[in-house]
Amino acid sequence: MPNYEFFCTRCKQPFTSQMHVKEHDERVAECPICHRTKDVEKRISQVNVMTSKKS
Repeated sequence: MPNYEFFCTRCKQPFTSQMHVKEHDERVAECPICHRTKDVEKRISQVNVMTSKKS
């Protein structure tokens, strides 16, 4: 599961949340400080993907 970056405009704090790709497209994470979703913005971040490839 990838980590995604968010920013709470109410708390002025960045945070990360681990969620499935489909889950990231459907909802916004909850701020761990104020527990709100309304004031949370998604941030663009680098994503590392590991795949298994059989040789």
